Amino acid sequence: MIKKIDYSKLYQSEGTKLLYNNSLPGILITFIASTVLAFTFVDRNDFQAKTTWWLVMTLILAIRTIDSRMWTKSQTEGNPKTWLLRFSCGCLLSAVMWSVYAVVFYPTFSIEELSTTNVILAAMAGGASSLLSASLLLAALYNIIILMPMSILLMMQPEQYKFNLGSLGICFTVIMIISSARSANYIKEAILLRYRNKKLVSRMEETIRIRTEEVYEISNKDALTGLYNRTAFLSAVVRVEQDFKQHHIEGFSIFFIDLDGFKNINDTLGHNAGDSVLVSISDRLKSCNAADTLMCRWGGDEFILLVKESRHQAISALAQQITNTLSLPIDVGGQTITLNATIGIAICPEHGTSMTRLIQLADIAMYSQKAKYPERVAFYNLDLEHNLLRKIMLNEALKGALERQEFRLVYQPIVDSAGQIVSFEALMRWRYQDQEISPVEFIPLMEQSGRIVEVGIWVLEEACKTLAKMRQCNADICMCVNISLIQFYDKGFVNHVKRVIEQYAIPGHLLHLEVTESIFRSDQMQINQKVSQLQQCGVKLSIDDFGTGYSSLSVIQNMNIDYIKIDRSFIQHIEQKGLSIVQAVMNMSKSLNFMVIAEGVETYKQRQILEQCGIPYMQGYYFSRPMEQSEAWNYLTAASSEIQY
Repeated sequence: MIKKIDYSKLYQSEGTKLLYNNSLPGILITFIASTVLAFTFVDRNDFQAKTTWWLVMTLILAIRTIDSRMWTKSQTEGNPKTWLLRFSCGCLLSAVMWSVYAVVFYPTFSIEELSTTNVILAAMAGGASSLLSASLLLAALYNIIILMPMSILLMMQPEQYKFNLGSLGICFTVIMIISSARSANYIKEAILLRYRNKKLVSRMEETIRIRTEEVYEISNKDALTGLYNRTAFLSAVVRVEQDFKQHHIEGFSIFFIDLDGFKNINDTLGHNAGDSVLVSISDRLKSCNAADTLMCRWGGDEFILLVKESRHQAISALAQQITNTLSLPIDVGGQTITLNATIGIAICPEHGTSMTRLIQLADIAMYSQKAKYPERVAFYNLDLEHNLLRKIMLNEALKGALERQEFRLVYQPIVDSAGQIVSFEALMRWRYQDQEISPVEFIPLMEQSGRIVEVGIWVLEEACKTLAKMRQCNADICMCVNISLIQFYDKGFVNHVKRVIEQYAIPGHLLHLEVTESIFRSDQMQINQKVSQLQQCGVKLSIDDFGTGYSSLSVIQNMNIDYIKIDRSFIQHIEQKGLSIVQAVMNMSKSLNFMVIAEGVETYKQRQILEQCGIPYMQGYYFSRPMEQSEAWNYLTAASSEIQY
């Protein structure tokens, strides 16, 4: 008995769903048919009556439409029996209205209107047998109400054809009821079978889900963040590769994310704080990405995402959203921590189709970007990989370059306005495996590895040794040596400078140390202290590449800079906007009491303009290219002989 009651409720609930799901097409068809019938066969005598009938029918259909929408929004609420009753009332009212039309307007029917009405009623009855088969009682009542009144009325007429039509309508009604009964039985069996299968599958799925989750959590998830671990991620991405190969998706992207400065958190606040930060970062990654994005903690503070998107614009927008979200402050035990991230991106199929290769390329893009501008996003390109491989090769080669005596210094003269040599700039060169490596390449590598301090000591000693020799020819000649900011920060730098000028008996004012404008971004108190100690020894300080970086006139004044070297980019455009810069620097030099050197002079015209501006010192290919030590000695000797002569 309990099972029968349960099945009855099941049939009623599922049947109500079928009825409401099929209601809107039936309502629409009813509205169209009623409109056509009411306004096709209308004359002055019955216009008002038919219009009134049509308005009532439309009102009933509107109410049924609202009721259908209400059921859609709240189908999980309320009693199915109540909803079935509401639907049945609306449906049967529509059937009554059809019968009213047939009976009330029958006396005015023409043969055409009679035929059309019979066809429409038969069509409505036939459609109802299918649409309303979820409720046998409703389907039967609908067919009886819509067909029987008209059929009986026709059978009562004296004309034989009308009697035949009426008899046919009664037969059709019986057939439709039988058809509805068969459809209703079929639907009940389908509902019951679906219910049993659903229950069976649900139990199986629940059991499997519980067991799978237990195994999955142990073997596939990162214990700290809950993201995929590396092994699970590589297994999961195989399915994505297959989807791409089978053309189910157009492509995908790999995001390689590295947190900037995370090591400092572990070093200063401890690993527990670092773990809390990683959990917060993983939660934020989840909030930024779609459910089908594969997320992995690759190791340490590195994360990998597989995003099923290959359009650059969408990928860039997502990467920007991720960096913005990850950069928000994190509270760890009352301590506010702010981290940023650098993201490398590789796209399938643009950059490749192998998952292993794409991860490698995204890694390359990330590290290449991190070396230039941390906290940004970089898409992989072939040049990045070539550059990275070359950097790795050069970095390894630099480890023993000094011991192998691969470094040397070349010297470029600096002349005064009369063209006389006043100093040389020592420039570092590296010859590796019969190839000249540009300082633009190897000096940043030495700065990143810290080797610049050791090599910088060698450069300073070598330049001062050469200066001591040149003084035999010209006692007033000066030597300019470029100093890295890392080297400048070294604790023993000032003492080493003092030792070298004492060792080679060089007057301090003949040694000029050149630093770039980046020195102004550093700790000014420490920088000023070291500059003061150097200037007490007579050493001069020059600012190289002036105008291309960060400059502060107040800092220049406070540091008592001796020389400013105008960057070559302004000299190259001196006949255009560069002239204004040169003139401005000259005006500043008079008020701030420093000397000006123009570097990168390559033409006579440039020299002429610089002389007109009053630039006292110049340097560039117009006067001489950088020369080997022996060539520089001969160049200086020849110049000194001309002066003596």
